[in-house]
Amino acid sequence: MLTLNIAYTEPVNSSDPSIPTLTRGQVWNGLESKARRPQDFIPSFDDSRVIEEWDNGSYIVREAHVAADLRESPMAGKWTREECRLHEPVKTYFTLPGGSIIQNILSEGPDHALYLTFTYEWKLPDIEPGTSEAEKAEDDHKKIAISSVQGTIRALRKMAEENKL
Repeated sequence: MLTLNIAYTEPVNSSDPSIPTLTRGQVWNGLESKARRPQDFIPSFDDSRVIEEWDNGSYIVREAHVAADLRESPMAGKWTREECRLHEPVKTYFTLPGGSIIQNILSEGPDHALYLTFTYEWKLPDIEPGTSEAEKAEDDHKKIAISSVQGTIRALRKMAEENKL
């Protein structure tokens, strides 16, 4: 079994004055929304539904559908059931079937800028470490990580422009 540990970080805000600056509160509101409707943020999802929610919305069980054309994922075209825990105002924590874990972390750097980091612990039981298949899986999952962070930031900016945060 192969376990991939991958993290990717980008600054939330841009130095370009034409791009809206997001506050910590806006980003957190977006991460809460992402736990319920990931398809609005992550290009690899095309549908979802909340199955259960409790603890004042800090624990959510959802099903998300992975886009059929996502060649990088072994889950392409399938529904996945995920448990989501929200730790306001810093992180969301997702547990996937098979024990894979994804975290979305909102942090502040020494420059007081906001950063969004997604960490992944992907468990791929059908792939052996050290193989060409493992190497390809790592490359593919790095692309998913980059796409997910960038897609989330784009969605947050769009939502801010539409006053939806």
